[in-house]
Amino acid sequence: MSLYGNSRPTTPQLDAFAREAAVFESFFAVSAHTSPGVVSLLTGLEPPVHAQTTQYSFFDPLIPSPLRLLAAQGYDVVGHAIRGPTYESLGFARGQDGAPTEALLAELAKSERPFFAWLHTRETHLPYKPAPEFSGRFTRGMRLDSPLLRAVQEHAIVLRDASVQIPYRHAGQVAASAADAEPLRALYDECVASADARVGAWLAQLRELGLLERTIVVITADHGDELLEHGWVGHASTGYDAKLVDEVLHIPLILRVPGGAYAGRYRALASQADLMPTLLDLLGVDPAALAQNEQGVSLRPVLLGETREVRGWVFAETTHKGWTTPREEVRDRIAAIREGGTWQAVPERVNDAHRSAARRIVHTAASAHLSLIEAAIARGDAFAAVAQWQAIARLDATWGLERAPFQAGDAEWRALRERAADLAAGAMRCEARGLALTSAECRATR
Repeated sequence: MSLYGNSRPTTPQLDAFAREAAVFESFFAVSAHTSPGVVSLLTGLEPPVHAQTTQYSFFDPLIPSPLRLLAAQGYDVVGHAIRGPTYESLGFARGQDGAPTEALLAELAKSERPFFAWLHTRETHLPYKPAPEFSGRFTRGMRLDSPLLRAVQEHAIVLRDASVQIPYRHAGQVAASAADAEPLRALYDECVASADARVGAWLAQLRELGLLERTIVVITADHGDELLEHGWVGHASTGYDAKLVDEVLHIPLILRVPGGAYAGRYRALASQADLMPTLLDLLGVDPAALAQNEQGVSLRPVLLGETREVRGWVFAETTHKGWTTPREEVRDRIAAIREGGTWQAVPERVNDAHRSAARRIVHTAASAHLSLIEAAIARGDAFAAVAQWQAIARLDATWGLERAPFQAGDAEWRALRERAADLAAGAMRCEARGLALTSAECRATR
C-alpha cells in the first residue's frame, strides 16, 4: 500500500481516506491464513483460545461473542461469506452472500437500527488477477509468462513441492527464479490497486448515503502474502509453506471515527485480537460478559493520547498448510511472539494463559449444554438432549486438536462429558422403549 510506504501509487483512495483516520503502523495478524485471523478480529480471542484453525473447527453458539453482544444491544449484525461452522456461530444474524455490497449498504442506510457490517474483498488473494482497468498499470513491459507468474495468475494454490497429496486443484510443481521477483510484486501491486478502487467505491457510497458521519469504519486484513522474500509466494493456505514473517503478518489497520476524531499515525504495537475490544470501547458497550475471556485490549487509550503502548508483545500461530491442513497434521504448528521488533519463541507462561482461557470458555459452554440436556429430558425431548450432547462432543473435538489440549488430565472435563453422554444415551434408550423420560423407570436406566 502506498499508504504504508510503497513507492508505487497503489492506494490513492485509501491514502485520501486515511487523512481523516487513525492509521496504525504496527498492527499484526495472529496467523498466516484466513480463518484464525478473521475469528480473532471478530472475537478478541487468540487462535489457541478460539481454536478456529482448520476445516475441522467449530465455534460453539453458546460461547459469548462481541457480535452477539452487539445484537443484544439492538444492532443488525451482517457479514460476508459467513457460511460454515467456523463463522456462522460468531453472532451474525444474516449473511450477504449473493447480494451486491452496494445493495446491502443502501439497505442499511434506510434502516433506523444501528448495524455492524463485515465486508470482505479478495483482490489481493491468489490467483492474482487485477481488474482489467489495472492490468498492465505496473507490469507494462514486464514478462509475465514464466512458470511461476503463469501459475499465480491462474491458481489459488501454487506449490513448489507437488508431492504433497491434496484434493484441490493446483498448479502442479512450480519453480521460481530471481527474475520473477519484480514482475510478481508489480502484478500484486495491481491487485492492491484493484482492492483500493473497490473499497474506495464503498467509502464513496457511505458518504453519499449519509452513513459515513455516523459510522465507525475499519479497514484491515486477515493476513498478507510473501512475494519470494522468503523463498516462496502466498501464505499458508495457498502455498503449503507457512511462515510467521512480517510480509504475512504485518497488516494495515485504518480506523475512522465520525468527524475524523483521532486522525493521525500511531506506532503502538497491536494485534487483530484488539479490534473488537477497541470498537466496543468506542461504542460505549460494556464488555463485562467477555472480559474474562478476551486476550485483546482496547486501543482507545492510545487514540486518546493517554499512553503510547497497551501491550508489550503480539502472538501468532499457524498450521503449515492453513485451512486445508490434513487432520493428522493439525497439531503441527508454528508459533511465535513479536517483542522488541523481532519474532521469538513463545514463553510457557503465554501457552499456560491460552490453555487456561480455552478451558474456561469451553467448560462454561459445555456446562450450559449440559443444563439444556437436563431441560430437554425434563420436557421429554430425547432428540434435543442428543443434539446438546453432540454440541459438547464438537467442543471436545475442536479444542482437542490444539497443540496442547486443555483436556489432558482434566478430571472435571471428563466427568462433565461422561455425565452428558450418560444422560443423552439414557434418554434415547427410554425413547426407544416408549417410556416417558421423566418416569421413575426411565430415571433408573440412567
